[in-house]
Amino acid sequence: MKTSLIRFIGVACFAITLGLAGVSYAALPQVIGDWEDSNDGWELFTEAPDGTTAHFVKENGTLGKGSYKVSVPSGWQKAVTRDLSSEPKLLEALGKAAKLQVDVTLKASEWSVGSGWVKAIECAVIQSDMGAWQQIDPTDGDTMWNGAEDKTVTVTFDVPAQTPPDLTRGNIIIVTNYDGVEKAGPFYFDNVRLLGAAEPNQPKEVVKPVEPNKPAEAKKPVEPNKAK
Repeated sequence: MKTSLIRFIGVACFAITLGLAGVSYAALPQVIGDWEDSNDGWELFTEAPDGTTAHFVKENGTLGKGSYKVSVPSGWQKAVTRDLSSEPKLLEALGKAAKLQVDVTLKASEWSVGSGWVKAIECAVIQSDMGAWQQIDPTDGDTMWNGAEDKTVTVTFDVPAQTPPDLTRGNIIIVTNYDGVEKAGPFYFDNVRLLGAAEPNQPKEVVKPVEPNKPAEAKKPVEPNKAK
């Protein structure tokens, strides 16, 4: 096969593994990926190919200065993961969440996209203890990128309503990929967070209508003093 015909499909997606538990709800929003001073609990996934690298860097952050720089040597790959199973607060947040959001930065100077394209993120996948695998497309955020200039985008996913609110385990996997590029560069991830449902609009207090001014009562004329 000629190298000019080799194409790599470019995307990034999340896989979330969920289970049941008996815990109280956590406060939202909840950041589960910040990368200011460490890898923040994230690591290479066990199935990541040789040559995959991932580490926090002090650049391209959207929440503070740090981000998670992830590079993979070839196409669609399960690259990095964070296991929340031993962190009850984060499990609570994951079970309560209505949305998942992540910021992604791509640098034009680090890629040669050519006639290819890159998606910052392709999908979200939630897997329950029952073994179901539900793939969810982004509900907001322009994920397509042609490499012409730097790109930073916030991508939003709706967490399905049937997601159980109480969890015993939860594992988030980021899958990266790209299509037809001449040289692949890194993805910079930051501010991965779980959000709750929007607060319902509070009913406004009913304003009582102002009563019109009543006409002043007519004064009776004063009778003149009668002669004695």
